[in-house]
Amino acid sequence: MMMHRSSRTRRTAALATAATAAGILLAACGSGGHSGGGATTATLTVGVPPVVELGDLYTADSKGFFAREGLTVKITRLNGGAALVPALVSGTVQIGQSNIVSVLQAQQQNIGMRCFAAGYRSPSAGAELSLVVSPKDAGTVTSPARLAGQAVAVNSLDNSNQLVAEAYLARHGVNPASVHFVALAYPDMPSALAAGRVAAAITDEPFTTITRSQGAKVLATQPDQVIAAHPVYACWVASAGWLSGHRQVAGKFVAALARADAYMAAHPAYLPSILPKYTTVSAAMARQVTLPDFTTRLAPPDVEPWARAAARYKMTRSVVAPASVLVAVPDGAS
Repeated sequence: MMMHRSSRTRRTAALATAATAAGILLAACGSGGHSGGGATTATLTVGVPPVVELGDLYTADSKGFFAREGLTVKITRLNGGAALVPALVSGTVQIGQSNIVSVLQAQQQNIGMRCFAAGYRSPSAGAELSLVVSPKDAGTVTSPARLAGQAVAVNSLDNSNQLVAEAYLARHGVNPASVHFVALAYPDMPSALAAGRVAAAITDEPFTTITRSQGAKVLATQPDQVIAAHPVYACWVASAGWLSGHRQVAGKFVAALARADAYMAAHPAYLPSILPKYTTVSAAMARQVTLPDFTTRLAPPDVEPWARAAARYKMTRSVVAPASVLVAVPDGAS
């Protein structure tokens, strides 16, 4: 097991390598779209993590909202925002959803990844993102202080969930350096917790619900509220090079998502009904999971608390200017 601090050197080197490649590859389009007036058509590969917060993507695909905008969208699975950086740089995907911390880190490494719409806000109630304790340790880890010296799983080292965990621990008087952070993909967390291989984990839905059904105890619901009250946790991103030639396509993608957001608000039972088609969530579990607040609205004040926290906990070298990672796209609504 490795202490989490050493991974930051590896992350910097990896991002630097990606930055070198970016100079050649960011201009690659990978879609059939074009910008300008008239009917824009495009085929997009979209990279997303295996979580339920992609409800607007699933709804837009299922209801034909992308097709209405002239878009063909192919969905590919990635393990969080950190995995999205090389996928965008290589042109494997054109659009993805990333946590905001990964975008800030990419900016400091001169990788042209930009947010062009919000993904979702953390919900005001319920256990979507959670700090959960394994069934084996539930009787002893009864407070954040009991996590000192323990192994805590996050989906990616030196990234948003570790930042949330560190800020949460510090808020409760625990030195984050006393915790051993271990990288585990979300789907691997339930078995690791059930077997007691880690004492705790930062889980996301549907894995929060899965781990709770196995006896894990929730130590903190929405620990990301130490960053901001109901923060925008993720954004839709693309490379700056791709966006420069495909802003209208990106606008149409956002328009389809906004239409999906409105549809889900008017038909709250719809998303749970399609989650089994797009995820590994069962029909029964789909009715139990906590969903975020879906939105496409994103502004510098939404990014600022993440930028400050990332610098404070050494996820970035300094505070990244929020406006530097945002790009506005036209209203693509047809």
